[in-house]
Amino acid sequence: MEQVIKQVPYGVADFETIIKQDLYYVDKTMFLPILEEQPRFVFFTRPRRFGKSLFINMLRSYYDCKKKDHFDTLFGKLWIGSHPTKLRGSYQVLYLDFSKVGGSIDHIEEKFNAYCNICLDSFIDYYRDFYSAEFVKKVCAFPDATEKLNAIGVEASKLNIPLYLIIDEYDNFTNTILNEQGEAVYHAVTHADGFYRDTFKKFKGIFERIFMTGVSPVTLDDVTSGYNIGWNISIKPEFNDLLGFTTNDVRTMFQYYKDMGKLPANADVNHIIADMEPWYDGYCFSKLALVNKHRVFNCDMVLFYLRNYMSYGCAPEQMIDPNTKTDYGKMQKLLQFDKLDGNRKGIIRSIAEKGFIYANLEESFPAQALTNPDIFPSLLFYYGMLTIKGTRGNQLMLGIPNNNVRKQMLLSLKHIGA
Repeated sequence: MEQVIKQVPYGVADFETIIKQDLYYVDKTMFLPILEEQPRFVFFTRPRRFGKSLFINMLRSYYDCKKKDHFDTLFGKLWIGSHPTKLRGSYQVLYLDFSKVGGSIDHIEEKFNAYCNICLDSFIDYYRDFYSAEFVKKVCAFPDATEKLNAIGVEASKLNIPLYLIIDEYDNFTNTILNEQGEAVYHAVTHADGFYRDTFKKFKGIFERIFMTGVSPVTLDDVTSGYNIGWNISIKPEFNDLLGFTTNDVRTMFQYYKDMGKLPANADVNHIIADMEPWYDGYCFSKLALVNKHRVFNCDMVLFYLRNYMSYGCAPEQMIDPNTKTDYGKMQKLLQFDKLDGNRKGIIRSIAEKGFIYANLEESFPAQALTNPDIFPSLLFYYGMLTIKGTRGNQLMLGIPNNNVRKQMLLSLKHIGA
């Protein structure tokens, strides 16, 4: 019987689709026990195209109590299949993707409420067997998402049902507000009695565990200022390669496709890796990870390269995935490149010339600090424009990770006339 070759999961962020259709999957389940050792409200950032959505989709499947009986099917062939934790299949999971709140930012609070309403209706319908029919009907009848959330929280607590909240792109629409409407409108949403800040206050009292992902810590600092929610694991060494591909991941993947006859017989996997490294590798997100020289590849770029090699037996002519150009355009807006003052333009120019800058890496900072030139290198780090290259005393050497980013930075310089 001919062996079925695993398809490349380029652009696929649904964990169950990958497993059930037997697509190629780089196993990250060995991080689950380490995650469970962290405080219960966890926050994690990575640049775009690093596989955040796929990872939290896997989390959702692992902790969902309705998927507990499907554990062997979904996780049996993965690391966690032989090392399950006590918490597997223990929660009702509410999943929110705040990038879907997007569109025009007019009436953003109504759009936010409408999106959360849809998600909460879906949640109570999915877990309806755990609640009375009367309660399910009552929740669905509430017009306001806050009422639904409070009712579910109270009832779940009464029934001793633990709840897990997973949020993808937590900072997506707030970044859009900040960029398009300015700090005053952003401040109204994320401070004092702003609806987004108020929502986060409610989350803390309802959910036993929370896992949030985004690109930068800016919004988290603003919406959680004054109360404790969100343990930031983004730059902790044990999570340096939670996302992205290690060199070993890449080598194993390309060797698999060579062994399956999908790469030319004379393809040299080590040579291929050496070809990709200057373009897609070089990311280090923790100072302590420097000791082990742990660096990771941008996973979407690696899959882009692999698909081209499988199709044509060679590297792509253009090493930058065209799909990422939109990402860099959005990033330029979020970094407000068109509004940079002389100090921040000078920082960009200096980095482009030298390839690095010595700076302190800030774990969190509010939106009002974005114009501070001392904060700017940290912001570039979170957006993937800089990465940790070394140290000098108490400061980090933050450098351009690879040619891909260097090329985008040069385009940015041309754009801002620096």
